[in-house]
Amino acid sequence: MDDINTTIRNVIAAKEGDKLALDEICKRYMGRIHKMARQRLGPQLRYRLDSLDISQEVIIRIILGIDKFEFQNNASFLNWVSKLVENTIRDQADHEYAAKRDIRKEAINKSDETKEDRLLEMIAIDPRISQQLQLKEDVLRLEKALDNLDSDDREIVLLRNYADMPFKEIGTELNCKPDAARMKYVRAIDRLTDLMSE
Repeated sequence: MDDINTTIRNVIAAKEGDKLALDEICKRYMGRIHKMARQRLGPQLRYRLDSLDISQEVIIRIILGIDKFEFQNNASFLNWVSKLVENTIRDQADHEYAAKRDIRKEAINKSDETKEDRLLEMIAIDPRISQQLQLKEDVLRLEKALDNLDSDDREIVLLRNYADMPFKEIGTELNCKPDAARMKYVRAIDRLTDLMSE
């Protein structure tokens, strides 16, 4: 609860023009934004667009839009950030399509090392290479499993685990009751677990 209270205080202060509070929001949420971007890209876009670039663009959009953000409840900030991630990905994907670079037809070269792959190798807690490689393998396995979930299951996992939405808010987003959202989430996690173990 202290975490969300700190965010609420920082959002209110940032809306009033406090640059330090805005800087604190950006620092606090950069890691989460990067995870959201990486998970929402999907398998084809992930090898074409850079999730770190998307994350930086989202931070810029937060800075430029914080004064227009309307705080409604504890989940509204993360929901807003999640929408910014989605919109940024959509905008960058549209740019790729407009440039007649149809990524759907491009063969994905999985041997190409992206910035994210290098980053995952560098940020392992234990500096031993085997643990770094295990971390990278786990992240890639999770991404592949998420990619193989149907869109409804994937969305509910992202809303709950990456946007930290409570089931009441998820229910509103999915037009169902909170208990139904909870059950959908449990079933989605079961399917994700099955895919992870395959």
